[in-house]
Amino acid sequence: MIIESVGTSLVVGKLRKGKFSYLKDAEIHKWYLIVFAFLLEFIAVFLSSRGYQFVSNNIFSIHLISYSLLFVGIYFNISKLSFKLIMLGTFLNFLVIMLNGGQMPVSQDAMIRAGLTGDLDALINGEIITHTVIGKDTVLKFLGDIFILAKPYPKPKVFSLGDVFLAIGIFVYIQEIMVKKYIKAKKDLGSDLK
Repeated sequence: MIIESVGTSLVVGKLRKGKFSYLKDAEIHKWYLIVFAFLLEFIAVFLSSRGYQFVSNNIFSIHLISYSLLFVGIYFNISKLSFKLIMLGTFLNFLVIMLNGGQMPVSQDAMIRAGLTGDLDALINGEIITHTVIGKDTVLKFLGDIFILAKPYPKPKVFSLGDVFLAIGIFVYIQEIMVKKYIKAKKDLGSDLK
């Protein structure tokens, strides 16, 4: 959902007369905490795929550390509307993951309808450490990956309510940079001409 959100927001920002050049001035306080959080997740998935059982056995703790870094990083930017939405999405995903043993619950039916049967087989076989199939013991199923983006979309996927808020937050953030800065620059130019 992140790629879709970024791409859509860039197009909308341009249509609203925003400028891509403003993106280079984007400010995210304590950005390195957010980067470390994603890096930790990436390393965990990579090592698990290489057979490191230690990672699989400690996925709950890894998610806890990763999300803690994310929450702190987001907190330092919470004054922006976009980061309030990102915080909400992050919290919803964190909640359902932590209450289900450190794995995001995924709807088997949604995977099938999205045409992701190969990924579903890997999920059922426990090859994807970050996710698990929704079962009768799953807590807060409605916060899991139950929504689908199916064909004719070129890259079908399943996603959660938390992912929706994250995507909206990222969309709004790019709009804040591209368009709000453009409006401010236009106003400043107008006042200089008076």
